[in-house]
Amino acid sequence: MKKRFFLNKKAYFFLIDALLALGVIAVGTAMVFTLYTNVPSKEQPAILSDDLMDFFANNKIKDVNNEYVGLGGTLWETEGNPGGICIEEELIANGENTLLQQVAIFYEKSSGNSCYLNLVKKFILKLTENTLPTQYGFEFWMDDQLLYPETEQTVSKSKTKVLIPSKKIAYGIMNQETGDMFGPYNAEVLVWQ
Repeated sequence: MKKRFFLNKKAYFFLIDALLALGVIAVGTAMVFTLYTNVPSKEQPAILSDDLMDFFANNKIKDVNNEYVGLGGTLWETEGNPGGICIEEELIANGENTLLQQVAIFYEKSSGNSCYLNLVKKFILKLTENTLPTQYGFEFWMDDQLLYPETEQTVSKSKTKVLIPSKKIAYGIMNQETGDMFGPYNAEVLVWQ
């Protein structure tokens, strides 16, 4: 006669308990690994923020190929109101200034003339248009004053999970002949996705 092995009731209980425990561990492990895949990337906004600030801080006006800003561009005209700007003086006087220094010069002059605030907004716009991918937003601040865009993007910034700032100090010589200086100003670029 053949022996049959029968599991008693206790063995069924332990077998089912072990299978349930294995299932719980497998589901828990899967959930842990899927949670880590949804973390937003900080690398690309950080790179864009640093690159944008470095572009302004390290490039001289004379080296920029831009019809509005570059040598011989709209901002170099001294007759009348170049481009509809309400200032009747030479707007960019020194091609050796970096773009960040020129933004700081316009910011310095804006305290007595609101036309310079409009000028600095257009200056930043003409230098940065079509450079950032459309899914990214950015703001340019100087000494806690928003220079670009017109209004702060609070709704867009509040919905993002990654907001990366990049900061530099802007300073330099305002007038070569008199030795007048400007700054130091805290310049900040915010980039988010």
